Amino acid sequence: MATNPPPIQQHEHCDEAIARELAEEIGITIPHLTGFVTLDTLDADNLRPAPSSEGTLPTVQVREPSDHRGRSVVGAHLVLIRNGTVLLGKRHANSAFAPSTRHLPAGHREQGESAMACVIREAEEETGLTIAESDLSLVHTLDLLDPGSPIPRIQLFFTASRWSGEPAVLEPDRCTEWRWWPLTALPEPTVEYTRAALEAISRDTPYNAMGWT
Repeated sequence: MATNPPPIQQHEHCDEAIARELAEEIGITIPHLTGFVTLDTLDADNLRPAPSSEGTLPTVQVREPSDHRGRSVVGAHLVLIRNGTVLLGKRHANSAFAPSTRHLPAGHREQGESAMACVIREAEEETGLTIAESDLSLVHTLDLLDPGSPIPRIQLFFTASRWSGEPAVLEPDRCTEWRWWPLTALPEPTVEYTRAALEAISRDTPYNAMGWT
């Protein structure tokens, strides 16, 4: 199992740091520790340790590419349920995404913004509803790979135990209507992943993946 290397304190050698961490964390004392190899994460040209003529430890140099970790867009969605119905908006006919299709209040989180803060902001901007973070609960995570986009999306769905106000159309260029629909009879057309998420929520399924082969 890979672990992070122990932090080296001032005036402490690597072998001394390892011995100290072993003693502090698991109570093991190993006398006469012998180094085997030094790992330098700078260059991947030489991956095989070679003996040193000066008697020092051989070095394996490894370069980690800057794009070695995948990136995902995070979307936050509000699932408001009242008397067995869910709030859905009808997206504008000129919308770039899902025109004239029903969708939840949602948006992408902005720089430095948590997913919960995104939901609260989007709800207020789109519908005029006021929701406290303490009243939000994460009920579903959808791991989505859209065929039309090379970037995966993590879609988070939050419910609110209470809120203030009634939904109003505040961004008519994006949404032309808010309406409550029975959870058992969602309208057509509804965004495909939204429908899948609502069905998963009704089954108390916390995670689902779409678009992955």
